[in-house]
Amino acid sequence: MPACIINIARKPIEGQSFNVLNAVIGAMESHGLPGNVTMTLTTNLGSGISIIATIRWESFDAFEEFQDSFFANQSSTSRWDETASKCQSVDTNVLEVIKPVDNVPDGFIPKYMVRNIFTAKRGKRSELIDALIENRESSTGIKGTIMKPIGHYQNIRVTQVFDSLEAVRASLAMIQSPENRERTDKIIQLTDQIIRPVSRIRYLKN
Repeated sequence: MPACIINIARKPIEGQSFNVLNAVIGAMESHGLPGNVTMTLTTNLGSGISIIATIRWESFDAFEEFQDSFFANQSSTSRWDETASKCQSVDTNVLEVIKPVDNVPDGFIPKYMVRNIFTAKRGKRSELIDALIENRESSTGIKGTIMKPIGHYQNIRVTQVFDSLEAVRASLAMIQSPENRERTDKIIQLTDQIIRPVSRIRYLKN
């Protein structure tokens, strides 16, 4: 199972969204590491579109080796800066994988990604992780990835993949259904904030 991922979230300046998208996909193709590129479908008003590259590693040591080689490669760093020049901002986030995606049907082709980002109440992070794992294990469908950022103590992320917008809609309806209310209420009581951006997958390598 992957030990960690890095998310690189870029907010393109006006008129550069697809130039940034193509540059990010090109970078992913050049190194060939497993991961994906997504473009947000739902955004907060005024926040703009985000293009997010995700790369997976089997260990933190493997990620660090990649990072060392990246910093030593002038071509790679120049390409990074060129892409960044087309963006309002570039944010990076390294996350430790607690539970990987599971129960994926044969032949399933993901088209959408939902990142459920939970901010735990102070001192409740461990309880929230346990509640999210319990909720995940009760699922009969695809079991989402549970991760914790190494740079933000209060946050936990559950990432889910879907093959259609209807499936995305149905997943939210399921969370809010009476049969799941007890588990959902428990998670809500342990959190200060939950956000749920939906993105379209534009590149994928397993």
